[in-house]
Amino acid sequence: MGKLTTEKSIHACLLTPRGKAVSDLYLLEGNSDELILLTLRDHAVSTVARLRQFALGYQLRIGIVDAWSILDMQGKHATDGLRHFNLPEPENEWLETCHADDIHILAMLKNSRGFWVIGNTLRLNAMLESSSPTRINADQREAIRIIRGIPRFGMDWNEKVYPMNANLVEFDGVSFDKGCYVGQEITSRMHWRGGIKKRLYRVTLENAPDAIPCPILTTAKIGMLTSAATDAANTCFGIAHLPIEVAESDTSLSLENGSTVNIIEACHA
Repeated sequence: MGKLTTEKSIHACLLTPRGKAVSDLYLLEGNSDELILLTLRDHAVSTVARLRQFALGYQLRIGIVDAWSILDMQGKHATDGLRHFNLPEPENEWLETCHADDIHILAMLKNSRGFWVIGNTLRLNAMLESSSPTRINADQREAIRIIRGIPRFGMDWNEKVYPMNANLVEFDGVSFDKGCYVGQEITSRMHWRGGIKKRLYRVTLENAPDAIPCPILTTAKIGMLTSAATDAANTCFGIAHLPIEVAESDTSLSLENGSTVNIIEACHA
């Protein structure tokens, strides 16, 4: 939390005592001593319930804000969209934040344009109605995420996977010098004692998988392909959960349908 400022948001997780994730979160400073917490809709109720358990001795208001939404701007013209709405532009660093009259702009990607515009739903809808932006559907947005190698909680990892094995360090979502927190002991032990055996990797595939998720093989099943999408050039990209030792070797990888799997890099911000 010490990293959180008006100009810089943070990525984090709520953990169980055993170090497994309950939900992942993006936190940014709002107005009037408020914090804005962004999480998946499917995990919002459980996230609020867990946070309320730790409000002992404090006067806190924690809840789901139904009146707010996120306008997701992606692609090479994302900055044009900000200018059209007279909104300030972050410097395009990972989780850099800027604000404009109760509108919050969060730079979501480090090496390619992408922003979340957060604010009152009625106001965001009015902004959209005053222009004619190119809109994409949920499947197209999911394909963009996968092609760029951005893991999603609930898809590429979940409560069964330790966050340290889901590249949370690479996404600057773990602190090793803060005070005690739920799940800290196991998280710290995995870091300092070399307990991180697997990571999420951005990969390309010779052919699209028959189904998702599906096993990744050497001579045996050693990993899992969790997401896949094909770009405009007909190249199939994916996100895979693989042993670090195998990924950093010259071991040949394939799917059960014989499609070759090539590792590009570890998923990172």
